[in-house]
Amino acid sequence: MALRPLSGQLMTGDTIGDVTTPPSPLRPARTWPPLVLAALATLVAVAALIVALGGPKPAPPPPTGAVPTYTAAETAAAQQQLCDTYKLAARAVGVDTNGNNPALARIALTNAAAMLDNADGDLALDARHRNAARALAAAYRTLTAKSSSDAFTEAEYRAALADVNAREATMKEVCADGGG
Repeated sequence: MALRPLSGQLMTGDTIGDVTTPPSPLRPARTWPPLVLAALATLVAVAALIVALGGPKPAPPPPTGAVPTYTAAETAAAQQQLCDTYKLAARAVGVDTNGNNPALARIALTNAAAMLDNADGDLALDARHRNAARALAAAYRTLTAKSSSDAFTEAEYRAALADVNAREATMKEVCADGGG
């Protein structure tokens, strides 16, 4: 005698012993724990930051023989932009290097150096402003590297800090009266 399931279809056996059991249900797809996803997202973000900051800079335009000239207004605007960037960067450095988190201090120094590097790319800047910005950016990067307590001596760190202070004094002088 054939058994009929509720759906009305015939089953494949004449007796209960011949009926096969249905396959076990598939296990639901495993979901990733949120902590693993957060760690993965952090790694991707850090990698993107490294690529963005360390990537190649655009090649300078080929020399044309003629040195470009800029109006006084263009030069003043470039100087003002550089000095505004410096003031923003110096404020962040001042806050984060006087806190209790060395990682934030290093991040602030690195970001400030990158901001100054970007700002000094304006070709309308005069050499005085450009050189002051480049010197301060280099001093920020050196202090960042030498702030690792296990890698450098206290004397090396203090020398790098003194260099930053001297370069900041020069930049403040260059940016006095709005940068012009």
